[in-house]
Amino acid sequence: MSENGQTDFKTEDEALQVLLDGDIDKVMAGLDRIVEAAPSYEKLFMRWQRQHWSTEDFDFSEDIRQWNDPDLITEEQRRFMLFGFSQFFLGEERVTVELLPFAIAAPSHEAKAFLTTQISDEAKHMVFFDRFYREVLGMKADDIGAMLETQRPNVNQDWEKLFDGILHDCAERLRLDPTDFPALVRGVTVYMIVIEGTLALTGARFIVKALKERGLLPGFVSGFTAVNRDESRHVGFGVKFLADAIKDDPANARIVEDTLKECLPIAPLVFAPSWVEDPYSFDTPFYHSSEVFAYAMKALSKKLAAMGLDPAMLAGDPA
Repeated sequence: MSENGQTDFKTEDEALQVLLDGDIDKVMAGLDRIVEAAPSYEKLFMRWQRQHWSTEDFDFSEDIRQWNDPDLITEEQRRFMLFGFSQFFLGEERVTVELLPFAIAAPSHEAKAFLTTQISDEAKHMVFFDRFYREVLGMKADDIGAMLETQRPNVNQDWEKLFDGILHDCAERLRLDPTDFPALVRGVTVYMIVIEGTLALTGARFIVKALKERGLLPGFVSGFTAVNRDESRHVGFGVKFLADAIKDDPANARIVEDTLKECLPIAPLVFAPSWVEDPYSFDTPFYHSSEVFAYAMKALSKKLAAMGLDPAMLAGDPA
């Protein structure tokens, strides 16, 4: 163990192996080690091959019982959980749809190969949530698209600005010109660093931790942990890609910085349900928003440092 209590990994493979653990905090610690190890695209691809799972792997019988027990889960908890679940469910659909232009624009066959695995991952995550909504939450719809539409009212306007606005614009620019490398740098920053590395993994960490501490929704917790092992791999790709881009041309550092300045006034607000009075400071049934904001900014700072950037650029942002 290191002085700060974290595991020291002697090899890159040890850092990758820890993410097979089912503990969400170990998944997050493993991501830090992967970011520091900067594994090659080939290593990340091999890790994808070792970490396959199925949306049918998880037993939801206890989840169904708990969700329908009003003495176990309060209406306030259920409302907040549905808000969080929906942000992820719709987010998985958005990133599945928008990733293809990134894969086409990737500058090497190794990067293209890895990004095709990520498209598969994101689609699987969407299907996992669809199954959870139908079997546990008891919601009905003709197909996945219809199910997603039933959940759109649950996401907030800042989620829409980030996913339907900024992320969509990144994908459209790459679709129109796959050779636009600065557009790819911006897109990877938005997708892998802000959305996945800062928002999704932070939100997941707090959701899983809150549920595990209360012994709630064990099938969902197992599946969602598998989802986030995948997401950590995607973030590892983003950090490596941007670190290499900055090393090759320092002008790319300014693109990353400008993209963060574009996203960060919006991104923290994605965590805030529409019904809270102050989106920068609010209570939830499980934790206070200040804990989430602090964790998210710490996570982002680590990724910036691994990319060779100064995390001090974040000073003064809302979170």
